[in-house]
Amino acid sequence: MDTDKLIAECSTYFIKVKQSKPSVSVIIPAFNTENYIEECLVSLVKQTYKDFEVIITDDGSTDKTCDIARKICSLDSRFSVISQTNNGPSSARNAGIKNAKGQYITFLDSDDWVSENYIQKLYDAITINNCDIAVSEMVRKRKNSQKYHLKYSEEKTYESLQEKINACKIPKLCYVCGKLFKKELVQERLFKTGVYFEDVLWLPEVIKESTKLVTVPNAVYYYRTNNNSTVKQLQSIQKQHDSYKAKCYIIHFFEENNLILDEKYKHIKKYINYVFGFPVIKIKEYNGYETTLLFNLIPVQKKKISEYYKIKKNKKAFLIKKMDSHLYINFLGIHLGFKYKQNFEYNKAENIGISTETRTPKLIVSLASYPGRINTVYKTLNTLLCQTIKPDKLILWLADSQFLNKEEDLPPELLELKKYGLEIRWCEDLKSYKKLVPALREYPEDIIVTADDDLYYQKDWLESLYNAYKNDPKNIYTRRACRIEKCGNIFKNSPHYSNMHYEPDFSNQLMGGAGTIYPPHSLHEDVFNTDLIKELVPTYDDIYFWAMAVLKGTKIGLVKNKDLSIYNVEGTQDGALCKINGKNGTMSDKEAFNRIFERYPEIIGRI
Repeated sequence: MDTDKLIAECSTYFIKVKQSKPSVSVIIPAFNTENYIEECLVSLVKQTYKDFEVIITDDGSTDKTCDIARKICSLDSRFSVISQTNNGPSSARNAGIKNAKGQYITFLDSDDWVSENYIQKLYDAITINNCDIAVSEMVRKRKNSQKYHLKYSEEKTYESLQEKINACKIPKLCYVCGKLFKKELVQERLFKTGVYFEDVLWLPEVIKESTKLVTVPNAVYYYRTNNNSTVKQLQSIQKQHDSYKAKCYIIHFFEENNLILDEKYKHIKKYINYVFGFPVIKIKEYNGYETTLLFNLIPVQKKKISEYYKIKKNKKAFLIKKMDSHLYINFLGIHLGFKYKQNFEYNKAENIGISTETRTPKLIVSLASYPGRINTVYKTLNTLLCQTIKPDKLILWLADSQFLNKEEDLPPELLELKKYGLEIRWCEDLKSYKKLVPALREYPEDIIVTADDDLYYQKDWLESLYNAYKNDPKNIYTRRACRIEKCGNIFKNSPHYSNMHYEPDFSNQLMGGAGTIYPPHSLHEDVFNTDLIKELVPTYDDIYFWAMAVLKGTKIGLVKNKDLSIYNVEGTQDGALCKINGKNGTMSDKEAFNRIFERYPEIIGRI
């Protein structure tokens, strides 16, 4: 960098006095862009709008990127540098968000640059029109040419999700750059780290949360295309996997929000096997079918996609995967599944019991059982007493009408656990609702975690739920959920274990048995109306609890735990509700949803 030339060129633009609270924060993740970052930063130094800060996160650069950034910082007080080890652009952007002081935030990549009126135009548009997002024009810049990717003829506001998505040209241009966001909209929504295409997973949800968006002509973001970049090179297995997941997410996002998606974006490249840089095997996915192409031309196999293939992370000739008490083996296209027994014999001598700490609010684990499982529930309780984080209370609710002699009717293995802190409590027979409703009544100011009586629980089960609560104490978190989706005039719930909808959402229908944590006062008061429960959906507690959360305005998020599997206690599944509901004249989940929506039509408008 020619410092003297830079000082001479920009001397009239530099600001030496430190600003206490700038209006706009510009966040720049930077990694090994020594040939371009000076042009990027000079375009900011020359902005016609002056009331901004620039946060440069150097993501472990090994060239002169950080030196150049620090030189600019020494000349202009609005610029600062954060240094971190190489963790990727998501981590770098997150660091910028956490340190941003402005009311508005914009992102700029360190090899791009902006027009001199860029911040001024976006700031005027977003404030005058009282919008959450302002979108600039975008020019793709190559070595010897340039082309507008986004061009606007007028400053125009949009409020419907379809209009906002169209105005940003998503999914074709799903970039976080070239936009100014209200800080409140993004400060709690950090980028997913450790993945490629992180902006694809981030931007649509932010646009959905926004109330109004404005397009801004004559403010230009220049996007540099580098043919030697990693995006243009052969993709690693992880990058292929992340690209596939991002495209699946886009399809799902458009479907769940009833948005129009061009058919070409529904054809997904899933995997390419290269030999000496030449694509030999290519796997594509479209409309529920997977097609294998030889040399990208000759179709050699076409098969319907099962749930197993959807969750499978790697395409290998030989793969062993454990999931939900099953062992799946894939060998040269032959897929076999076996049940296996998981070892849950924890070291009780050292680790059994409840918490000796004093928490406010209390952390209470609550579950219920009945005569058909009373002889095996102690196995579940053993795993709940051996957690890495101990509950303040562990309560087993039993219906006194089912055990006329109370504790005299209970097995000794169960009663033995009382000395380790288990509480056995008696209540009316509310069927599966017993696991939550009595606890909510008795402990309205405390945190309730529900469990089922037919599962073994991993050691970190409660820890994962409690950590989610501590990070976000306003919303409900669950370890498993179904996704509520609308198909025409019909609502359906489909299994949802992917990493695409971890964020709290009304459309995440909790599955309480796998583990759900309820903050105090997170459910509507009708959760206590036991007469209504018995009349409306007597055997669908999870659907009813979800409805009570939506009515209260509480969203449901998914816990980001490593092991999503559930492990059934042997011999407990014959009487499981999932095997009974919808059979022999009992209510189906479709009917349960219809009853809920008929009783509470306002729920439909929130999902």
